[in-house]
Amino acid sequence: MALKLGDLGRVPPKQKAFLVVLMCLLVVVGYYYLYYNATAVQIASLEKKLGELEHEIKTQAAIAQNLPAFKAEVRRLEEQLNLLLEQLPDSAEIPSLLKNITELGKESGLEFLKFAPGAEGRKDFYAQIPVSIAVNGDYHSFVLFADKVSQLPRIVNLSDIAFSNPKAGGENRMQVNVSCTATTYRFLEQTKQEAAGAEKGKSK
Repeated sequence: MALKLGDLGRVPPKQKAFLVVLMCLLVVVGYYYLYYNATAVQIASLEKKLGELEHEIKTQAAIAQNLPAFKAEVRRLEEQLNLLLEQLPDSAEIPSLLKNITELGKESGLEFLKFAPGAEGRKDFYAQIPVSIAVNGDYHSFVLFADKVSQLPRIVNLSDIAFSNPKAGGENRMQVNVSCTATTYRFLEQTKQEAAGAEKGKSK
């Protein structure tokens, strides 16, 4: 049976109070589902985005703080690379090496009898160039020469050292012939590496 407004006057006070409370609860529940709940979900989403932005800001701030140190490390690595390139250049420069070694030998008091570059041997990313050397002089002069060669800006290794034909010389110094192999190295350029790989593939 439908409840009319006129009938509310005949409803007992306790039931009126119950109806008022029930209506208030219905209004509160409706407000929660229609407005508050949706707003709470939106607030939670915004809080999540805010947390992500704060994390990103902290990350970027840390990167910015470490940027000078990062740039300094890059410069240090570039300097090391340039030093390695000087010791292991990308071209053989045999004439320049010949000039440097012969000048060091003459400065040390040696006479060059032979300086003959050998066949180039290729590795993964570098090539080694052996140079057969024969000189005449006293032992002290050769030791001085070997020390100067070790101080060259590019890598030169002396190996297979042999002494022969000792003869008495001036100032009570024994003159000897010395033969050895001086090995230097160079970087293989990328195009040359590829060409060497293609040539190796053809020979298989």
